[in-house]
Amino acid sequence: MTDIDTDLILHPVRMRIIQHLSKGAATAHELKEWMTDVPQATLYRHLNRLTKSKIIHIIDERKIRGAVEKTYAIQEDSPYMTVEDVQQLSGEEHLKWFMTFLSTVTGQARNYLQDTPDLTRESFGYNQLDLYLTPEELKELTDGMNELLSKFKPNRPSQENDKISLIQMLIPDPKGRDNQ
Repeated sequence: MTDIDTDLILHPVRMRIIQHLSKGAATAHELKEWMTDVPQATLYRHLNRLTKSKIIHIIDERKIRGAVEKTYAIQEDSPYMTVEDVQQLSGEEHLKWFMTFLSTVTGQARNYLQDTPDLTRESFGYNQLDLYLTPEELKELTDGMNELLSKFKPNRPSQENDKISLIQMLIPDPKGRDNQ
């Protein structure tokens, strides 16, 4: 397995930074637009930690009104976990990653719902849909979802669009249990 401090990545703010940068390079200003609930000083502290750990790197620097604006990207040779690494994780290790993911999602929902939103006019919801699929159908479903979503991934924050987080989880029934 790749040598990496999982606690470094599992921090909710750093995890969100990595998630955003996985869509493409961004400046601290752009990240701040996506992560409005994170104070600017906190964002910079986590960017510095991820940069020093070689998870992300600076791909561009330019002067803007006397300040230097840096553009960050995922480090291509960073010690991130490969698909093979993830497949080798124990159930307990996956559970730790999953619980961190859920705590991040819960924090996002809490921030949204505590603002007394108008749920009749805004896109907020959650549900569970149980599907019974063959392995081929599951591949067709995931390929179709990826194809559908790929055209929206490059979108950046603007006056014309609103951010919405789409959270996907696939949780199969445990093997050997009665599915009735």
